[in-house]
Amino acid sequence: MSRKEVPRAGRLKAAEPARGILRVTRHPVMWAIALWALVHLVARGDGASIIFFGGLAFVALAGTRLIDRRKDDTLGADWKRFAEATSNVPFTAIVEGRNRLVLAEIGWKGVAAGLIAFAVLLLAHPYLFRVRPW
Repeated sequence: MSRKEVPRAGRLKAAEPARGILRVTRHPVMWAIALWALVHLVARGDGASIIFFGGLAFVALAGTRLIDRRKDDTLGADWKRFAEATSNVPFTAIVEGRNRLVLAEIGWKGVAAGLIAFAVLLLAHPYLFRVRPW
């Protein structure tokens, strides 16, 4: 795979290669899936849930490491620079002073859309999944 095939690979050369949610974590979607699965695992706790939600959490968290390894092999020095400025675990790079939180880069529209989707799914949960979330 060449550098041209990797989306936004040119961004890695910028003065600040990580912007927006990438300042918080390199893998926002994978962490969202893992957190969702872990919360459901704690809430349910039965054998089937341990297999299903535990499996999803494991795949998501292991996936972050595999993605990092693949990007390191593919992008070399550019990736190393990006990885040094960011973190896999959310907020680690910010706490360690390797990056900073800039809420304006994340924007309110995405946050609002996420909160609305959460509210809709929470209210529809008993009808969609036949389980009350509260």
